[in-house]
Amino acid sequence: MFVTNHVLSGVLIGRLLKRRPVAALLVGVASHLVLDAVPHWGCRVSKPGEKDRTSEPLGQTPRFLRVAKRDGVLGSVAMAAATLAVEKPARPASVAAMAGAVLLDLDKPFVYFFGVNPFPAVVQRLHGWIQNESPGGLSNELRFGCAFAAADLFTVARARRLG
Repeated sequence: MFVTNHVLSGVLIGRLLKRRPVAALLVGVASHLVLDAVPHWGCRVSKPGEKDRTSEPLGQTPRFLRVAKRDGVLGSVAMAAATLAVEKPARPASVAAMAGAVLLDLDKPFVYFFGVNPFPAVVQRLHGWIQNESPGGLSNELRFGCAFAAADLFTVARARRLG
């Protein structure tokens, strides 16, 4: 799932758990796994249960990198904008939820820039196992992104109006 979608889902989680930042962080991590289980876009060319047939490590194909760079910038902008947009009482939980929601995807930049995966093997296996990527999953990515963005705008605007 695009990191931007994880960020946008984190905003909702933070708003729901606005008085519980630690819980928001943990639910954010759990939400990452749930979203990664949904069919979404990826460059994998192998079928489930097969060994990856690309010669490059996962996450380092040229097409993946082009998309990942844009998504990383958009996700960072979304995180900054959401942090500023949510009302102050919900801000710590929202930031924690967004951080938790993107945490498991830090493996990709770490591997790309430093050649090391920061997570223990058990986390790497779980994250890899839960992935449901396909080259045709882009429509789900866009639907989820639009739905999360609309829900975020609604909940933040409503909270500001009421508060």
